[in-house]
Amino acid sequence: MSVDVSQAPQTAVNSISPLSELRALKRQGLTGRHARVRQLLDALIAAGDPLDIEAAGMMLGGVAQREQLAAEAAFLTQNIALLGSSTLDSLPHQLTAALVAGGILPQVRAAGFNQWQFEIRAGAPNLADLAPGVSALLLDDTAVYEEVANPLDLDEVEARCAAFPDRLGEWADAARQVLGGLIVLSTIPLSPLRRDSVIDYGRKARLEAAWDAMNAGILRLAAQKPGVVVLSAAAIQCRVADTFATDRMRHVAGHIFSAEFQREYAAELARVVRAGLGRAAKCLVFDLDNTLWGGIVGDDGAAALKIGGAYPGSAHLELQKYGRDLAAQGVMLAVASKNDEDIAQDAIANHPEMLLRPESFVAVRANWEPKPGNVRQLASALNIGVDSMVFVDDNPVERGLMRELLPQVTTVELPNDPAGYAATVARRGDFNLLTLTDEDLKRTEMYRAQVQREELQSGSGSLEEYLLGLDSQLTVERLGEFNAARIVQLFGKTNQFNLTGIRYTEEEVRRRSESGEAAFFGGRLKDRFGDNGLIAAWSLTREGGGEGDGGGDGDRGGAWRIENFVMSCRVFSRNVEDAVVGLILRAAAAAGAGEVRASFIPTAKNAKFAGFYPALGFERVEAAGEAVDEHADEQGPAQLRHTLRDLAELPSWIGVTREEEINNAF
Repeated sequence: MSVDVSQAPQTAVNSISPLSELRALKRQGLTGRHARVRQLLDALIAAGDPLDIEAAGMMLGGVAQREQLAAEAAFLTQNIALLGSSTLDSLPHQLTAALVAGGILPQVRAAGFNQWQFEIRAGAPNLADLAPGVSALLLDDTAVYEEVANPLDLDEVEARCAAFPDRLGEWADAARQVLGGLIVLSTIPLSPLRRDSVIDYGRKARLEAAWDAMNAGILRLAAQKPGVVVLSAAAIQCRVADTFATDRMRHVAGHIFSAEFQREYAAELARVVRAGLGRAAKCLVFDLDNTLWGGIVGDDGAAALKIGGAYPGSAHLELQKYGRDLAAQGVMLAVASKNDEDIAQDAIANHPEMLLRPESFVAVRANWEPKPGNVRQLASALNIGVDSMVFVDDNPVERGLMRELLPQVTTVELPNDPAGYAATVARRGDFNLLTLTDEDLKRTEMYRAQVQREELQSGSGSLEEYLLGLDSQLTVERLGEFNAARIVQLFGKTNQFNLTGIRYTEEEVRRRSESGEAAFFGGRLKDRFGDNGLIAAWSLTREGGGEGDGGGDGDRGGAWRIENFVMSCRVFSRNVEDAVVGLILRAAAAAGAGEVRASFIPTAKNAKFAGFYPALGFERVEAAGEAVDEHADEQGPAQLRHTLRDLAELPSWIGVTREEEINNAF
């Protein structure tokens, strides 16, 4: 049901431009307006003018604006360091705009012009106090040529190119040492002037071959270096008309990369930041008519649908192929369509050209209700946030309604021509992850089993009867070779049941585990419907002990601390979290610990779990170990302890295996 997009409700519904409205909001104050700010940024980013995006990021990057947006607790936060070999003065602002649009409030700081090597060698005097969670390095070809005495001596250039990936890897190691966090590198474009300075085609080809081999070596650093991500400059170049700034800007301002290239680099870096914070989308919701297939099944009949073959059927099949590829990598597919359910389901199941079949989808909502309500119900059934969903619909009216009524959902602005549907959705990168785990690959199967669990619940007489009928089995796994990536991913991507917001790198987890500084665990849950995978992770440390520790008589045997505890939302309401903490308390008591300590640090997503520890017998304490006033703010940061007296019974409906792993934590 294609309609001219100009007739649809747009993100900015006022007659003034999105940038002008954003300026007006800034003057009025941004508190309470985060949803509108994100809508306006979406509109600016969709329009693609890098100067407008830069201006928007500049408006939102001030201290006052950050404080106003942060006051709503609607954003995750991240500190980001930028380093490079050229002038990147617009990049921090473009990155700020991209991240705020995606629900992340950044603090971005850039090192000085071409200070990328000195800054790290000197111990990061300008960046270390920022404690960045992500540090990104964007180099141009001067970084390679600056140590080449004769740029026309291809023996020398080839040697430099061959050695540069190792040099860059050493830099990344040093950067992780002084800055911590994730390091983001990128391959390096060869500028036209460098290429055209070589005049014979044989030597041109030799230079290109050396350059391509160097960039291939840089890309391999992603697999060789823990905590390092490498972006492809070539992929970014495909999205812009001009990679390099004008010659005048190069001479006058030291700009090497165009504003458009920096815009796309900022968008890609924003995706990395979002993935690191667990903000990658999980579910792709498709419309059917004129989206997954050409035609309207209720009017035209299934036999008349255009799928595969000549255009436009080929374009709709291409979108299905993209969906199939996402599903194979753990992305859930769902349908929200205005159709009679039996007609829609019949076409999905029986049309001979359909690539996506009923088993491809975790759920199908085909009815005549408004789609925002259907998408909200899908999110509830799958036990995920609506901000984890991406909505794809050919109809601009439906897209406008989704943006208006459910702005947390990512609504993709499709082109009028279905030939561009798949490429438009794919280039957004909404589902990009830092690491793909076995649990990701099994996600569709796991969530289809969740639907079966809901059916069991609806037929059970009571909640306890339902829980007993699940026959849940919790297996405790200590950090090891085969689960480390998933444990790190859980700490990194879990936002709701994340009791402190602490996120660990894989290198940090392995180092602290091997040194005995901390013990890391995962929890795997199976039930009668299948394996839910590794659904929980927690870290334990030991503190104090003996006299003078300040913890009172509970410190006779020292104390254990639950440094952080995270759990996947897909197993909420089954008391798995109670079982885990109960196991920790019993293990600590058996080891002679005097108490177990924990913290709750509120974030934008975890407020509903502020009472989790108190409900399990923990008491809130001051830093000195004294109990707090009973009227203290229960939603604020809290230090808590359990004296290991009166341990509650473990949930009877959860069997536990390998609990001895916790008993041997230290």
